[in-house]
Amino acid sequence: MIGFVVLHYLAYEMTLQCMESLLGIAGGKHIVVVDNASPGGSGQRLADHFAGQREVTVLSSPRNEGFARGNNLGYSYLREHFQCKFIVILNNDVLIQDTAFADKVEALYRETPFAVLGPDILNPATGVHQNPARTYGYSREEVQQLQERFRKKREHYDWRQFKWSIKKHFLHIPAPQPQETPWQQAQKDVVLHGSCYVLSQEFIQVREQAFNPGTFLYFEEDILHYECLQQGLTLLYSPQIQILHLEDVSTDKAFRSNARKEKMKLQESIRSMEVLLNLMNR
Repeated sequence: MIGFVVLHYLAYEMTLQCMESLLGIAGGKHIVVVDNASPGGSGQRLADHFAGQREVTVLSSPRNEGFARGNNLGYSYLREHFQCKFIVILNNDVLIQDTAFADKVEALYRETPFAVLGPDILNPATGVHQNPARTYGYSREEVQQLQERFRKKREHYDWRQFKWSIKKHFLHIPAPQPQETPWQQAQKDVVLHGSCYVLSQEFIQVREQAFNPGTFLYFEEDILHYECLQQGLTLLYSPQIQILHLEDVSTDKAFRSNARKEKMKLQESIRSMEVLLNLMNR
């Protein structure tokens, strides 16, 4: 049995595409969709769509719990109701098109045991491979410096954005290109991209929650990396399994304005970095 957790917010059609790809995976499975209090009734539409589907459970959160706590609802449900050898937590904008995905995860685990697996994550729009997110975790000093940079950027955000728009208009400055990390080789204990995690029994047996519940959005991958290293849990990146990541569909739906989205990202990142610093200070 392999379990899947899909966190849903607003993007109904995208969630359906994700679910169709998961239902096509061979073998025994159960999929939990967590509706994160989406306005407009899309969560109920999902519940109606999958009513009677034995492999699917739709849970409704009474309020928007964000990434960590929202996914924890689905993780806890699978942990309590099913004997899953693996639990996969993935964004609703992720597609798994390999029907042998579960068999490949099993084979990879036998070859190289892991607590947390990160697959090769390809953004088809840009051609960028997003895993591993970084080959090392931040030090305490680096988190403090990054948090201070984010605070200054938030305080002067409107003025900085105005200056940037003027420069971009007159100087035709191209947008920065995303940077790839080395993805062709398997790597251990790297920071794994947050759009898809495969959690094995080694993880499931010792952690009642998948993610630290202190955050709402952002930096979950850094916190998970830090906590796993502290607990002696192995993180593995492997290019042997590939998924597609269409990226940011839910946040784009929620924030039509790029400026509002960027401000929210700065604010929530600062709060999440405080959670990571508190863990390090202990």
